[in-house]
Amino acid sequence: MRTLVATILLLASTTFADNWKTDSTWHDGLVEKAVYSASRPIYGKDRKYEAIIFTNKEQHDLATLTKSEESKNTVEVFKHNHIEVIPTPNYDYKFTTTSHFTVDKLDLTRLDSTSQEFCGTSFKQFTHQPGAQKIDYWAFSYMPENGKVQQTFDLRGNEPTLPQDGLPLTLRDYDFSSRPNFRFWLLPTQKITRNAAHLPVAAEVRYAGEDGDSHKLEVYTFAPTKMAGSAWDQGSKLLATCWFAKDRLHVMTRAKFEDGQTYQLKSLDRVNYWTIKGE
Repeated sequence: MRTLVATILLLASTTFADNWKTDSTWHDGLVEKAVYSASRPIYGKDRKYEAIIFTNKEQHDLATLTKSEESKNTVEVFKHNHIEVIPTPNYDYKFTTTSHFTVDKLDLTRLDSTSQEFCGTSFKQFTHQPGAQKIDYWAFSYMPENGKVQQTFDLRGNEPTLPQDGLPLTLRDYDFSSRPNFRFWLLPTQKITRNAAHLPVAAEVRYAGEDGDSHKLEVYTFAPTKMAGSAWDQGSKLLATCWFAKDRLHVMTRAKFEDGQTYQLKSLDRVNYWTIKGE
Protein backbone atom coordinates (compact mmCIF):
# COMPACT_ATOMS: atom_id res chain seq x y z
CA MET A 1 0.00 0.00 0.00
CA ARG A 2 2.77 2.44 0.88
CA THR A 3 4.42 1.74 -2.47
CA LEU A 4 1.17 2.54 -4.28
CA VAL A 5 0.64 5.83 -2.45
CA ALA A 6 4.29 6.76 -2.91
CA THR A 7 3.87 6.24 -6.66
CA ILE A 8 0.83 8.53 -6.62
CA LEU A 9 2.88 11.16 -4.81
CA LEU A 10 5.72 10.97 -7.31
CA LEU A 11 3.27 11.60 -10.13
CA ALA A 12 1.70 14.53 -8.30
CA SER A 13 2.71 18.15 -7.95
CA THR A 14 3.06 19.80 -4.55
CA THR A 15 -0.13 21.80 -5.08
CA PHE A 16 -2.33 21.96 -1.98
CA ALA A 17 -5.81 20.43 -1.88
CA ASP A 18 -7.34 23.89 -2.33
CA ASN A 19 -6.87 23.46 -6.09
CA TRP A 20 -7.76 19.78 -6.50
CA LYS A 21 -11.18 20.50 -8.05
CA THR A 22 -9.68 22.68 -10.79
CA ASP A 23 -6.60 20.53 -11.46
CA SER A 24 -5.93 20.13 -15.19
CA THR A 25 -5.95 16.33 -14.80
CA TRP A 26 -9.76 16.36 -14.78
CA HIS A 27 -9.77 17.69 -18.36
CA ASP A 28 -7.50 15.08 -19.96
CA GLY A 29 -10.46 13.24 -21.53
CA LEU A 30 -10.07 10.24 -19.22
CA VAL A 31 -11.69 8.95 -16.01
CA GLU A 32 -10.06 8.27 -12.66
CA LYS A 33 -10.40 4.54 -11.88
CA ALA A 34 -9.72 3.55 -8.26
CA VAL A 35 -9.85 -0.19 -7.54
CA TYR A 36 -10.26 -1.38 -3.94
CA SER A 37 -10.02 -4.67 -2.11
CA ALA A 38 -13.30 -4.51 -0.22
CA SER A 39 -15.47 -6.49 2.17
CA ARG A 40 -19.05 -6.25 3.36
CA PRO A 41 -21.10 -8.37 5.75
CA ILE A 42 -23.90 -10.30 3.99
CA TYR A 43 -25.72 -13.24 5.59
CA GLY A 44 -23.70 -12.71 8.75
CA LYS A 45 -20.27 -13.13 7.15
CA ASP A 46 -17.72 -10.76 5.63
CA ARG A 47 -17.80 -11.16 1.84
CA LYS A 48 -14.60 -10.24 0.00
CA TYR A 49 -14.87 -8.52 -3.37
CA GLU A 50 -13.35 -5.86 -5.61
CA ALA A 51 -14.93 -2.39 -5.65
CA ILE A 52 -14.32 0.11 -8.46
CA ILE A 53 -14.92 3.85 -8.15
CA PHE A 54 -14.89 5.98 -11.31
CA THR A 55 -14.64 9.78 -10.97
CA ASN A 56 -14.69 12.38 -13.75
CA LYS A 57 -16.08 15.75 -14.75
CA GLU A 58 -19.11 16.22 -17.02
CA GLN A 59 -21.42 18.98 -18.23
CA HIS A 60 -24.99 18.29 -17.07
CA ASP A 61 -28.23 19.73 -18.42
CA LEU A 62 -29.93 21.65 -15.62
CA ALA A 63 -33.41 20.71 -16.82
CA THR A 64 -32.90 16.95 -16.68
CA LEU A 65 -29.82 16.68 -14.40
CA THR A 66 -28.30 14.30 -16.97
CA LYS A 67 -25.23 14.52 -19.18
CA SER A 68 -25.51 17.27 -21.77
CA GLU A 69 -24.86 16.83 -25.49
CA GLU A 70 -26.69 19.84 -26.97
CA SER A 71 -28.07 21.84 -24.03
CA LYS A 72 -26.64 25.28 -23.38
CA ASN A 73 -28.16 25.47 -19.88
CA THR A 74 -25.56 23.38 -18.10
CA VAL A 75 -23.55 22.98 -14.93
CA GLU A 76 -20.17 21.29 -14.53
CA VAL A 77 -20.31 18.33 -12.16
CA PHE A 78 -18.20 15.55 -10.76
CA LYS A 79 -19.64 12.14 -11.61
CA HIS A 80 -18.72 9.65 -8.86
CA ASN A 81 -19.66 6.08 -9.74
CA HIS A 82 -19.32 3.06 -7.40
CA ILE A 83 -19.44 -0.42 -8.98
CA GLU A 84 -19.63 -3.31 -6.50
CA VAL A 85 -20.30 -7.00 -7.25
CA ILE A 86 -20.31 -9.08 -4.06
CA PRO A 87 -20.24 -12.88 -4.29
CA THR A 88 -22.29 -14.95 -1.83
CA PRO A 89 -22.91 -18.73 -1.75
CA ASN A 90 -26.25 -18.37 -3.57
CA TYR A 91 -25.67 -15.54 -6.06
CA ASP A 92 -23.91 -12.19 -6.53
CA TYR A 93 -25.21 -8.95 -5.03
CA LYS A 94 -24.70 -6.08 -7.50
CA PHE A 95 -24.70 -2.43 -6.39
CA THR A 96 -24.23 0.58 -8.66
CA THR A 97 -24.31 3.93 -6.88
CA THR A 98 -23.70 7.15 -8.81
CA SER A 99 -23.61 10.62 -7.28
CA HIS A 100 -23.14 13.98 -9.01
CA PHE A 101 -21.84 17.18 -7.40
CA THR A 102 -21.35 20.69 -8.78
CA VAL A 103 -17.65 21.31 -9.25
CA ASP A 104 -17.63 24.72 -7.58
CA LYS A 105 -19.42 23.91 -4.29
CA LEU A 106 -19.76 20.09 -4.34
CA ASP A 107 -23.50 20.63 -4.14
CA LEU A 108 -25.34 17.33 -4.71
CA THR A 109 -27.49 17.37 -7.85
CA ARG A 110 -28.39 13.68 -8.21
CA LEU A 111 -27.70 10.33 -6.58
CA ASP A 112 -28.90 7.03 -8.04
CA SER A 113 -28.45 3.70 -6.27
CA THR A 114 -29.58 0.37 -7.62
CA SER A 115 -29.16 -3.18 -6.35
CA GLN A 116 -29.81 -6.43 -8.19
CA GLU A 117 -29.71 -10.07 -7.15
CA PHE A 118 -31.73 -13.19 -7.96
CA CYS A 119 -34.71 -12.11 -5.81
CA GLY A 120 -35.22 -8.69 -7.43
CA THR A 121 -34.12 -5.11 -8.10
CA SER A 122 -34.28 -2.05 -5.85
CA PHE A 123 -33.72 1.60 -6.81
CA LYS A 124 -33.25 4.84 -4.85
CA GLN A 125 -32.76 8.40 -6.05
CA PHE A 126 -32.12 11.89 -4.64
CA THR A 127 -32.49 14.86 -7.02
CA HIS A 128 -31.65 18.47 -6.19
CA GLN A 129 -31.53 21.55 -8.39
CA PRO A 130 -28.36 23.52 -7.55
CA GLY A 131 -29.14 26.29 -5.09
CA ALA A 132 -32.65 25.01 -4.26
CA GLN A 133 -33.69 24.42 -0.65
CA LYS A 134 -35.50 21.15 -1.31
CA ILE A 135 -34.46 17.60 -2.21
CA ASP A 136 -36.74 15.11 -3.95
CA TYR A 137 -36.44 11.45 -3.00
CA TRP A 138 -38.06 8.32 -4.29
CA ALA A 139 -37.28 4.65 -3.86
CA PHE A 140 -38.63 1.22 -4.68
CA SER A 141 -37.68 -2.07 -3.04
CA TYR A 142 -38.99 -5.49 -4.04
CA MET A 143 -38.68 -6.65 -0.40
CA PRO A 144 -41.92 -7.71 1.39
CA GLU A 145 -44.05 -4.74 2.50
CA ASN A 146 -41.49 -2.29 1.12
CA GLY A 147 -42.63 -1.01 -2.30
CA LYS A 148 -42.45 2.67 -3.23
CA VAL A 149 -41.39 5.60 -1.04
CA GLN A 150 -41.58 9.21 -2.23
CA GLN A 151 -40.87 12.43 -0.30
CA THR A 152 -39.71 16.01 -0.77
CA PHE A 153 -37.91 17.53 2.19
CA ASP A 154 -36.26 20.84 3.02
CA LEU A 155 -32.53 21.33 3.42
CA ARG A 156 -31.64 22.12 7.02
CA GLY A 157 -29.61 24.99 8.42
CA ASN A 158 -26.60 26.56 6.73
CA GLU A 159 -24.46 23.43 6.70
CA PRO A 160 -24.03 21.47 3.44
CA THR A 161 -26.03 18.29 2.78
CA LEU A 162 -23.83 15.40 1.64
CA PRO A 163 -24.61 11.72 0.99
CA GLN A 164 -22.70 8.99 2.79
CA ASP A 165 -22.30 7.23 -0.56
CA GLY A 166 -20.38 10.24 -1.91
CA LEU A 167 -17.92 10.71 0.97
CA PRO A 168 -14.94 9.24 -0.98
CA LEU A 169 -15.26 12.30 -3.24
CA THR A 170 -16.55 15.10 -1.00
CA LEU A 171 -14.04 14.48 1.81
CA ARG A 172 -11.26 15.15 -0.69
CA ASP A 173 -12.27 18.78 -0.26
CA TYR A 174 -11.54 18.76 3.48
CA ASP A 175 -9.07 21.47 4.57
CA PHE A 176 -6.07 19.24 5.31
CA SER A 177 -3.99 22.30 6.17
CA SER A 178 -6.11 23.95 8.88
CA ARG A 179 -7.79 20.66 9.91
CA PRO A 180 -11.03 22.02 11.40
CA ASN A 181 -14.04 20.05 12.60
CA PHE A 182 -16.49 20.21 9.70
CA ARG A 183 -20.25 19.90 10.28
CA PHE A 184 -22.78 18.85 7.67
CA TRP A 185 -26.07 17.03 7.11
CA LEU A 186 -25.60 13.40 6.10
CA LEU A 187 -27.92 11.54 3.72
CA PRO A 188 -27.72 7.87 4.87
CA THR A 189 -26.33 5.18 2.59
CA GLN A 190 -28.70 3.78 -0.02
CA LYS A 191 -26.60 0.65 -0.73
CA ILE A 192 -29.08 -1.90 0.62
CA THR A 193 -31.74 -4.04 -1.04
CA ARG A 194 -34.50 -2.83 1.31
CA ASN A 195 -35.89 0.68 1.50
CA ALA A 196 -33.31 2.84 3.26
CA ALA A 197 -33.44 5.69 5.74
CA HIS A 198 -33.18 8.88 3.69
CA LEU A 199 -33.75 11.95 5.88
CA PRO A 200 -30.63 13.98 6.76
CA VAL A 201 -28.91 13.47 10.11
CA ALA A 202 -26.41 15.77 11.80
CA ALA A 203 -22.79 14.76 11.19
CA GLU A 204 -19.25 16.01 11.71
CA VAL A 205 -15.83 15.30 10.20
CA ARG A 206 -12.84 15.37 12.56
CA TYR A 207 -9.16 15.20 11.67
CA ALA A 208 -7.62 12.10 13.28
CA GLY A 209 -3.96 12.54 12.39
CA GLU A 210 -1.43 11.62 9.73
CA ASP A 211 -0.94 7.95 8.92
CA GLY A 212 2.06 7.35 6.68
CA ASP A 213 1.28 8.85 3.27
CA SER A 214 -2.36 9.53 4.14
CA HIS A 215 -4.52 11.88 6.20
CA LYS A 216 -6.97 10.14 8.54
CA LEU A 217 -10.51 11.51 8.96
CA GLU A 218 -13.31 10.33 11.24
CA VAL A 219 -17.00 10.91 10.50
CA TYR A 220 -19.46 11.05 13.39
CA THR A 221 -23.26 11.20 13.40
CA PHE A 222 -25.45 12.67 16.12
CA ALA A 223 -28.64 11.38 17.69
CA PRO A 224 -30.94 14.29 16.71
CA THR A 225 -32.59 14.31 13.29
CA LYS A 226 -33.89 17.83 13.81
CA MET A 227 -31.41 20.68 13.87
CA ALA A 228 -31.44 22.85 16.97
CA GLY A 229 -28.95 25.10 18.68
CA SER A 230 -27.64 22.20 20.74
CA ALA A 231 -27.92 19.47 18.08
CA TRP A 232 -24.18 19.21 17.62
CA ASP A 233 -23.68 18.87 21.41
CA GLN A 234 -25.65 15.63 21.65
CA GLY A 235 -23.93 12.24 21.97
CA SER A 236 -22.08 11.25 18.80
CA LYS A 237 -21.42 7.89 17.16
CA LEU A 238 -18.53 6.99 14.88
CA LEU A 239 -19.82 6.23 11.38
CA ALA A 240 -16.64 5.87 9.34
CA THR A 241 -12.88 6.29 9.32
CA CYS A 242 -11.38 7.28 5.96
CA TRP A 243 -7.81 7.83 4.77
CA PHE A 244 -6.89 10.22 1.92
CA ALA A 245 -3.56 10.40 0.07
CA LYS A 246 -1.40 13.47 0.55
CA ASP A 247 -1.18 14.11 -3.19
CA ARG A 248 -2.78 16.93 -5.15
CA LEU A 249 -6.04 15.01 -5.79
CA HIS A 250 -6.35 13.27 -2.39
CA VAL A 251 -7.84 9.99 -3.54
CA MET A 252 -9.29 7.80 -0.77
CA THR A 253 -6.71 5.11 0.07
CA ARG A 254 -8.63 3.22 2.76
CA ALA A 255 -11.96 3.27 4.60
CA LYS A 256 -13.70 1.44 7.42
CA PHE A 257 -17.41 1.85 8.14
CA GLU A 258 -19.03 0.86 11.41
CA ASP A 259 -21.45 -1.46 9.59
CA GLY A 260 -18.45 -3.61 8.65
CA GLN A 261 -17.68 -2.35 5.14
CA THR A 262 -13.97 -1.88 4.38
CA TYR A 263 -11.97 -0.56 1.39
CA GLN A 264 -8.22 -0.77 0.65
CA LEU A 265 -6.82 0.90 -2.48
CA LYS A 266 -5.23 -1.59 -4.90
CA SER A 267 -4.63 0.52 -7.99
CA LEU A 268 -5.25 3.98 -9.40
CA ASP A 269 -5.37 4.72 -13.14
CA ARG A 270 -6.81 7.12 -15.67
CA VAL A 271 -8.74 5.21 -18.32
CA ASN A 272 -11.13 5.43 -21.26
CA TYR A 273 -13.86 2.85 -20.65
CA TRP A 274 -16.58 4.06 -23.03
CA THR A 275 -14.85 3.71 -26.42
CA ILE A 276 -14.65 0.26 -28.02
CA LYS A 277 -11.22 -0.21 -29.56
CA GLY A 278 -11.22 -0.78 -33.32
CA GLU A 279 -14.61 0.86 -33.95
